[in-house]
Amino acid sequence: MKIVFAGTSEFSAFHLNLLIDSQHEIPLVISQPDRRSGRGKEIKVTKVKTIALKNNLSILQPEYIKNNESIISRLKKEGPDIILVVAYGLIIPKEILNIPKLGCINVHASLLPRWRGAAPIERCILEGDKKSGISFMKMETGLDTGPILKKVSCSLEELETFGTLENKLKEISKIELISCLEDFSIGKLIEEKQNPLEVTYAEKIVTKENEIDWINKDSRYIDRKIRALSPKYGAYTFFKKTRVKIIEALVDKNSAFIEPGVLLIKNHNELHVGCKKNSSVKILTLQPAGKKTMPASEFIKGNEKKILEVKKFSNSGIEN
Repeated sequence: MKIVFAGTSEFSAFHLNLLIDSQHEIPLVISQPDRRSGRGKEIKVTKVKTIALKNNLSILQPEYIKNNESIISRLKKEGPDIILVVAYGLIIPKEILNIPKLGCINVHASLLPRWRGAAPIERCILEGDKKSGISFMKMETGLDTGPILKKVSCSLEELETFGTLENKLKEISKIELISCLEDFSIGKLIEEKQNPLEVTYAEKIVTKENEIDWINKDSRYIDRKIRALSPKYGAYTFFKKTRVKIIEALVDKNSAFIEPGVLLIKNHNELHVGCKKNSSVKILTLQPAGKKTMPASEFIKGNEKKILEVKKFSNSGIEN
């Protein structure tokens, strides 16, 4: 088959590699434009573009695709059987959905209709779901509203992080993607409408949301937040005016009974933080701004006097 690929993220790039390793033709790859990011505001090439260039594939990076006659004309010229979309980041308009002979297929990182939208992996962990999976969906104009072609589930472990769950979902696609596309092409898959009563939305993660709220959230929620944002974003807090990412933590089964945000050193090498409802977490690894990731014991060793003076992590740099 001739399959046009549309995607932007590292998760997308993984799927593009799966397609490259198959016997199918990829006449065109579409990705979002390269953008400036990070402290230095350097231009970051999308992961999909990197893979496309490495494999000598034609790539386009339009700022927009709705009413984009240049993109529409190019897609019609290529005459794809399928457009495969994986975490592209833009809604595919009707005029493009109608171009491929068989339709547009989306690979979505949740068990639809749960967690439609931009951040399904993060929201799944944050809300304490027990399972996740991959949904192969035939696309419509709405946001992840199309009929399901196939769903494959996986369970979440107690300490599941964004990174570990994303790897599980990649493994599902590694097994299922190509066979799913081929089964779809011969009419072997039955389309199943999504149940509107089961719809939830996975809103995009915004930077402010990455901050840990020690005062208003209990230890179980804070633990889930740390895991949901690790390692892609990093949940953060402030130690005096220094931003600190909390990379790994555990819920204290026997709470330390300390005030929210207050730090407690135990056994000279354990760092505990108070949360809402007389709960607490034990910090395992963290990363102060401008420094490498370190175990809590190393952070204590270099900051014990300051910890005893400052006494707490704050919800903002101003609070301390």
